Amino acid sequence: MSQLLQVLTTGRADVMQRWVERVRGTLHPESMPRLELMDHLPLFLDEIVAALADGASPETSATAAEHGLQRLGLGFSLDSVVREYGALCDCIFAAAQDAGLTVDYRESQVVFDCVITGIANAVSEYARQRDAEIQRQSTEHFAFIAHELRNPLSSAMLGFTLLKEQQLLRVNERTVAVVERGLGRMHDLIEHSLQGARLGSGIELHRERIEVRTLLDEIEVGSSGEASARNIRIEVVSEGDAEIDADGRLIRSALSNLVRNAVKFSHEGAVVSVRTRVAGGHATFEVEDGCGGLADGVVEAAFAPFAQFGGRDQSGFGLGLAIARQAADAHGGSLRIQNLPGKGCIFILDVPTAPSTGA
Repeated sequence: MSQLLQVLTTGRADVMQRWVERVRGTLHPESMPRLELMDHLPLFLDEIVAALADGASPETSATAAEHGLQRLGLGFSLDSVVREYGALCDCIFAAAQDAGLTVDYRESQVVFDCVITGIANAVSEYARQRDAEIQRQSTEHFAFIAHELRNPLSSAMLGFTLLKEQQLLRVNERTVAVVERGLGRMHDLIEHSLQGARLGSGIELHRERIEVRTLLDEIEVGSSGEASARNIRIEVVSEGDAEIDADGRLIRSALSNLVRNAVKFSHEGAVVSVRTRVAGGHATFEVEDGCGGLADGVVEAAFAPFAQFGGRDQSGFGLGLAIARQAADAHGGSLRIQNLPGKGCIFILDVPTAPSTGA
């Protein structure tokens, strides 16, 4: 057994006492209980001892990762977490010096490697959890604002509709149309925002048994008004009486967005085809439009939030495809585009017909 290894093995308590005295009142409050302050550090010191015994440094440290997560929960800064490991390294070499030891290069390298690995793992877990919490709070705040806007907007839309039906609006038709279109766009943006916030929050899916044919009929009826206004025919082809196990609200939203986008960007008089097949544990939905095809470089960009198709109808918000892809991802599925230059596009939504049970 090397002399440094012997010092750390027999003087473990001394090294930790040095560390506590070093950090208390500087990196951490003096009022913090000793056990909470030390936390995972004694176990991390044991990892260093084991590495010295083996003569090889570990590539990762679960102890340090847990330590980083604990420090985040206690409200410590990231700088303090890093400095804790530096202080432990100093205390190890101080204990060796007081014992009259000269630490050789190999042992020094093992200690330094362990400390660097510990810092990396602690910081990574700290930052990962911190960023996840920031995202969660941001999503909740965004959803709250959208929800609070939806209620007064719904009242305004209802009042506007009643005034219009009762012919109580004393303005010209163009002004009425502008107000109505503005209210409609605000409503769509808020609904998209709420849906996106729900997906972004990572909440558990609410699965149910869904009849595919019934689902497609609902989508067709919901898009028929816009399609008729542009002389576009929606053609639905479904095989048999298949059912899938999925979150009905998300799947309806995804398909509705795909079909409405297809209607919106297709040339007047075109046919929008909606096809589905269920086989091999997957349900595949295909929505083919008559947009004439996409330009080079547009295919992947189409899924980005707020993306618009150059030279096309710019009246929407470009959120439909982004939300559809999020819905697919939430189910462990996928959404992709097959470009048909000169003809149109096929949007292919593929989702498992039942939740994964794992290996």
